[in-house]
Amino acid sequence: MTRSGRKNRAVMLARYPRLGEVKTRLVPPLSAEEALALHSRLARHTLQSLLALQAGGDARAEVRTDAAFARVAYDWLGRGFSASYQGEGDLGDRLRLAFGEWFARGAEGVVVVGSDCPRLTAAHLREALACLESADVVLGPAEDGGYYLIALGREASKRSVPVLFSGVAWGTPSVLDRTTAICREHGLRWVLLERLPDVDRPEDIADAERVLANAILPPDARVSVIIPALDDAELVGAAVASAWSAGACEVLVVDGGSRDRTREAAEAAGARMLSSSPGRAVQMNAGAAQAAGEILLFLHADTLLPRDAAELARASLLVPGTVAGAFAFALPDTARFGGLISALGRWRAVLTGHPYGDQGLFVSARTFRELGGFPEMPAMEDWEFVARLRRLGRVAVLHQRAITSARAWECNGLVRATLVNLAAVAAYRVSVDPARIARWRTNATGRHSTPGSAPSERGDGTR
Repeated sequence: MTRSGRKNRAVMLARYPRLGEVKTRLVPPLSAEEALALHSRLARHTLQSLLALQAGGDARAEVRTDAAFARVAYDWLGRGFSASYQGEGDLGDRLRLAFGEWFARGAEGVVVVGSDCPRLTAAHLREALACLESADVVLGPAEDGGYYLIALGREASKRSVPVLFSGVAWGTPSVLDRTTAICREHGLRWVLLERLPDVDRPEDIADAERVLANAILPPDARVSVIIPALDDAELVGAAVASAWSAGACEVLVVDGGSRDRTREAAEAAGARMLSSSPGRAVQMNAGAAQAAGEILLFLHADTLLPRDAAELARASLLVPGTVAGAFAFALPDTARFGGLISALGRWRAVLTGHPYGDQGLFVSARTFRELGGFPEMPAMEDWEFVARLRRLGRVAVLHQRAITSARAWECNGLVRATLVNLAAVAAYRVSVDPARIARWRTNATGRHSTPGSAPSERGDGTR
């Protein structure tokens, strides 16, 4: 959780599911039981976006219900968030209470959403918090004339909270217009986000069902393999071939400006070539943006996947509670000290549950997008991304091996390569600047980076 994230709050207002008391305007065509089930599915779907925001360090998540006891919300929706009572009165009273309480506790920015906007994502929440740097009020317009999101900043909260929620005819098509009129009357700067549909009318059901269905990983999910490369002509062809053999639906190689024959080698092996600025995180995010698969598998250019890796990834992600996974770390059998290094790497990943980037990390495309992709930093992007995943759920480490080139150890020796890697992780965990870690690691290892590291921009000698 970043320093700014500790001071932000993301709040979902949700009615506790009681038969005959939720989504009553959808009955008919739905039965009361079907409306109840849809209400719960929508709430869980929305909560996942709040939890992704929290996992990324942008804000802490809270659920406010009309149930007096917090444990009721936990019984309904699980754990991982704080829960509280949303208060009495109309929607305006409940919004005023939520904002007032959090600003009184020192929050810098607070974003509040309902539970029935299935197209809401963590990206909308991040955008809302970012807009508070230049606006007093951020609104997410709903297609029915209301809003699915409202965010307020601390600086203007003494002016905004007392006035925004009074004199509004809640549940009518005039809510958004009346709110912006209040902003204008009181000199509040406001920003509108993307307009989205919520689920209040029978005609909203079909779209909601499509969105909810698409959020569930299908048993035949396609696996896109994404390979960042930079001057990897000698290795990338084998990595691409291993991805095809592993059952990938597509293999995307994202080149960061190679000056050797990396592009030709990757294309000869059947990869689709993309280009981006150098930097492993930047390259992997660029590949993910173009990938078609429901599962994304990130493979280093010097690593070979095990056979059936795509099926293994699918099976792992279909296990409840598992949000990502990776394969066992291994060096080629012919590498000096290969058996020892491989064993140490496997035990480290199993004991910590924190695999490195050179183990073929895989994750659903939806989870990847909700987390905002890899943080674009000059080092430790894989470590940070896995840390965020672990806040969402289990990261599985499979026993099948991904074979990584031994070049880091061959260039730097067993002791130096291992110690540099451990020192980089330790430095990052005590908040040393990743740019400083990247520079230090380059000086310590020369041209070849340590396992699991990220290449920085060309010129500093790292890979």
